[in-house]
Amino acid sequence: MNPSEQLKHTYSILKNETWLPTPLLPSRIGHRLNSEIWLKREDCSPVGSFKLRGGLTAMSSNKHILRNTPVYVASAGNYGLAIAEAGRRFGVDVTVFVSKNANPSKIRCILDTGASVICHGKDFDEAKEHGKKTAMKDQANFWEDGVVAEMSYGAATIADELLNTNIDWDIVLVPIGNGSLIKGISSLFKEIKPTTKIIGLVSSGAPVMQKAITGQKFDINESTNTEADGLDVRIPIMEISEEISHLIDDIWVIPESMLLPAVKTLMEYDQIMTEPSAAITIAGCVKNQNLIAGKKIAAIITGSHLKSSLLDLLAKSETLLIN
Repeated sequence: MNPSEQLKHTYSILKNETWLPTPLLPSRIGHRLNSEIWLKREDCSPVGSFKLRGGLTAMSSNKHILRNTPVYVASAGNYGLAIAEAGRRFGVDVTVFVSKNANPSKIRCILDTGASVICHGKDFDEAKEHGKKTAMKDQANFWEDGVVAEMSYGAATIADELLNTNIDWDIVLVPIGNGSLIKGISSLFKEIKPTTKIIGLVSSGAPVMQKAITGQKFDINESTNTEADGLDVRIPIMEISEEISHLIDDIWVIPESMLLPAVKTLMEYDQIMTEPSAAITIAGCVKNQNLIAGKKIAAIITGSHLKSSLLDLLAKSETLLIN
């Protein structure tokens, strides 16, 4: 399918979702940075993240082959929850593989859908490898986020909603996990409004996607150290990294030390509770004030699941220095 046909197909699946389009709200942070910042509130979906768009699209598009076959996925949380919720709606058994340090609140939400959760490994990539092997043994479908095309189709609907406003966007800021979100958003922008710069963001505690996309060397055995669990990638999917390299205008590596202060900044200025993976867009705005000055910015707020274990640290954090 071409992009227009893909979009029509995705909307045909999502047409009864009353939470769409998600809110697009101006941020009070913008005028302090001499820019116009708008927050695309994907945290307002029923599962608290953008992933449900693609999850429902994937489940509906493949329902004819899933009648008696379970779906296994590996996830830091949001993808697993989206597939689990989609599986609940379509009557498909879902098992989610997570690492031993996965966000407990995300695990509880996944279990509430009726899906199964298996904890394995020290990080997401170990959990994914275990999930792939188990799916092969159990003759189940393994859906890898980033590889499942419908996840990008769902993400493209976010771009469509942004393009169907009266705002002439200069920059769209997109957190980069496995790449499906920025692939979907950038693909549509590059087709319809290529002058808009699509900028990805990664944490300095997990910078491998920036290296993979820009063709730098990286070590898959190098440990990550980030509170942004949705961006905590150690082993990139190389075909996806190569595919999106020409779709991205820049990638900002944001210091890990800015993430919790960014969460607090959104709380203080916009009364929004997000996870660090989502607040990285605000950290990026503050870090690159000179690059966004005078610009119209869309910041994708990807998810709302903040670990309760971070609340004490958050209370002690300062907001980001905003002149």
